[in-house]
Amino acid sequence: MGLLLPATVVVVIDQLTKQLVWRHGQNYDVIAGYLHITLVKNSGAAFGLFQGGRAVFVVASLLAAAFIVYAGRRVPRVERYKRALLGCILGGAIGNLIDRMISGEVIDFIQIGVAGHYWPVFNVADIGVSVGAALLLLHVASSRQRDAVDRPPGAA
Repeated sequence: MGLLLPATVVVVIDQLTKQLVWRHGQNYDVIAGYLHITLVKNSGAAFGLFQGGRAVFVVASLLAAAFIVYAGRRVPRVERYKRALLGCILGGAIGNLIDRMISGEVIDFIQIGVAGHYWPVFNVADIGVSVGAALLLLHVASSRQRDAVDRPPGAA
């Protein structure tokens, strides 16, 4: 699996869910007290951080996407899991880039929390970036751990 399929899946789901929520334009509880649809427009980074600076975020997204494509091409085809995770990160970057290019803001709508403590509102693209990056880091760390265990004593 290359980068294209997972990136495309993330972008399509991200854009479809954003349009669906935007068209209905209302906030509501999905699971009261835990999961809410809370429609906001975000001119900042992921999770509403660092508001403003559209041009900076567009350039950063383009650079990140280019780097991910470059890195993904260097990953051997047999490392499908790693390539798929890079594709999820790429899809997330592209999903939010589309919003920034069209309106200058990103549509966020997923809000989760427990006992009145809520995570900042986010979207499917943010999930692609965050989960893809976290799983990629875990994969790389566990691969290094396995390599260290499999290495014979005294080997460099």
